[in-house]
Formats: sequence, structure tokens, C-alpha cells
Amino acid sequence: MLNHCLITGVQGFIASHLNARLLELGAKVSGCDIKNMIDIRTYNFHEKYDVIFHLAANASIPQSLENPAESHSHNVLGTLRILEYAKKIGARVIFSSSSSIYGEPDIIPTPEDSQPKPMMPYALQKLECEQYLWLYWNLYGVKSVALRYFNVFGEGQEFANGGGDSSLCLANFLRQKKNREPLTIVGTGEQRRDFVYVKDVVKANIKAAEWLENNNFEIFNVGSGENYSINEVANMVDSNGQRVYLPARIEPQNGLADITKVKNMLGFEAKVKLEEWLKK
Repeated sequence: MLNHCLITGVQGFIASHLNARLLELGAKVSGCDIKNMIDIRTYNFHEKYDVIFHLAANASIPQSLENPAESHSHNVLGTLRILEYAKKIGARVIFSSSSSIYGEPDIIPTPEDSQPKPMMPYALQKLECEQYLWLYWNLYGVKSVALRYFNVFGEGQEFANGGGDSSLCLANFLRQKKNREPLTIVGTGEQRRDFVYVKDVVKANIKAAEWLENNNFEIFNVGSGENYSINEVANMVDSNGQRVYLPARIEPQNGLADITKVKNMLGFEAKVKLEEWLKK
């Protein structure tokens, strides 16, 4: 049942879509966000929730490299606070994790049991949060699911400034085309990414919450099972536009979700393809 849900980071890109869908389904939804001066590390939660969708995070990879301690505080300590409250009230937790945990994977497509090889503090922090989820299930019986998102796209995605996080390359390209600017590409542009539509990600969250009523801790990839190079994405957005290539940075070169497990266990499959969305 999804009678009363809490969404952390409710003003974020994915969370705002999740909030809208839960309200459409008739759920009572409460939200908190640091943008509204509600910091989950210190806020005094007091309501009873069936499910906590924990999306709040400091998701900037550059910021995690520049200030890993602050990033750790938001991501790991914030998640611990949510797990403590879930333990207190008996809530299920759906945790927004990241495919960045895999680093440069040995297996393509990459299944959930692949060896984690995080390449930056943000990825390590997400992995640590997953380990806390597992520990809280084993020690205290807190039911949780970790959803490892690949590259999420869709309406309302915040636009990064030029050269921002690689996960926002599509939003950057769309903004740059609208402003008639060259498209900025980090490195060679041959990095490959699995892009998954935001409303499909919302469906995965809801399916996970329902599945968790009768099941226990699990990890699922949330991707499309298809990938594209950044150059291919740039060509989809503006095939004739100028390109500016920026210096390479530390990042995986190949990302592609093995979606076998999430299809078999949650009945989830992404429906919206990147090319079709861009045509619209």
C-alpha cells in the first residue's frame, strides 16, 4: 500500500515527477527538501509513513571531488538518518542509488552483482549507503530497495552550466541548441551511456515500493538496456551544429544496464526511447 509517502529531495528533477504521479494515484504525499530549509540530517521527523522514497542527495560529481567531506555528510549521514527513522516507524525505504558505483565495468551489459569499482567520492558514498541498507535489513528488519539509476533524462531536468556533470549532457545540449551555442563535449565524446526516461524511473520506484511489501532488501538496475555515445546524442540534438571538445575527466567510458533482474523480479521495462523523446 502507498497510503502515506515521504519523498526526500522532493523539489529535485526525478522526485518532482514521482510526487506528481503518487498524487495521481491517490496517495498522501509529504515532501522535504534542503531548498525549503529542511535538512534531513537535522530535521525532526514525526509523521508515520508507509514508504520513504529517499532521493535527497548532493549529486554533483565535481562537488564531491572538490569537497568529499561535505558530500559524504549529505549523502551518507543523510541516508543514515532516514534509515533510523524508517526503523522507528516501520517504513519501507526506496533508495535512489547510482550506476556510477560500477566505475569502469568488467561486464557489459552490467548486472547488479558486478564488482563495484567507484571512481569518485559520490559513487563510493552511494555504495556505502547501499551497504547501510543491507545492514539495517539484517540487524533491524528495515525493508529497502536500492535502485541504481543510469542516465536519467526528461522534462524539467535542471540545466547545468557548460561542462557540468556528464549525466546532464543532454540537458546541456538542448540548452546550447536553444541558445544557438556550440555543443560542449567532454573528452572524445565516445563515452557510451544508457539513457532512461524520468517517468519510467518513477514507475520503477512505485513498482519497487509495491514489491517490497512482501519481499526484502534488493538492488536493481534502472536503465533502458541500450546505450549511445555522447557524440551520437549530440548528433540527435543538432546534427549540423558546432562542437567544442573540453578536456577529458575521470569517468567511466562505458555504461549499459543489464535489465534482466529488474524485468524478471519487478516486471519493469523502460518504454520511452531517447530518440523518440527527442523527436517530440
